[in-house]
Amino acid sequence: MPSVRERRFELKLQPTLAGDGWGFRLSETFGDTKEAVAKVDAARATQFRRAVLEAVAASGYAPGAVSPSRCRPFNLQQGPGVRLALTVCASLPVVKPLRRRAIAEGVGALSPEEALYWYSRTSGPERGRALRALRLLLADD
Repeated sequence: MPSVRERRFELKLQPTLAGDGWGFRLSETFGDTKEAVAKVDAARATQFRRAVLEAVAASGYAPGAVSPSRCRPFNLQQGPGVRLALTVCASLPVVKPLRRRAIAEGVGALSPEEALYWYSRTSGPERGRALRALRLLLADD
């Protein structure tokens, strides 16, 4: 049972019309309210498949549960949800694949406290500056 102060995330898969792929919507939940964190369409979701599978598996679901036919959302725990949110928000605007990979690996290497710190910074009023700082820290080239 999550504590009152623990963040929870909801991952809702959005299948394509053809049913051969999926995009997703990630929301942070506060009791009965939800706040959108990221929305990724199916065309761009392929670059985040690994991060989604890791977050789902770390929250206790079978990786095979991630499919276009899934109707129910995944209830992600704080750690995996924060890492997925950071990975998506920090690497979504990045064009270079090597840089995107470095950001994803860097987020995976953060300690739980560091990941929560960066998530709180990137969801506040200085979001743009914090995301840029995180990108520079993780994928300095």
